[in-house]
Amino acid sequence: MIRVTVELVSAISPDRSKVLGVAEITNDGELSNQTGGNKGGYDIRLSKWAPKLKETWKRGRVENFDRQKRGSWDLLYLALRNIVGYRNK
Repeated sequence: MIRVTVELVSAISPDRSKVLGVAEITNDGELSNQTGGNKGGYDIRLSKWAPKLKETWKRGRVENFDRQKRGSWDLLYLALRNIVGYRNK
């Protein structure tokens, strides 16, 4: 699993820092097994903000991800594009 945490870090005091959200990206294993690890299918869960981090804000998937040509930032980008979409035009 890949976990990406977005945190607002306070310049005033560490006690004032706050987690804004967490993305959990989990390989389902099916496409990886079929392609010898070259491609993957991923389930994505985006959390709500603190203190509700265990609650899900949105869920989605990334299908047919080419693991040989793309990296983790590409996977995160595709996850956000698929789930959140184009919100800031």
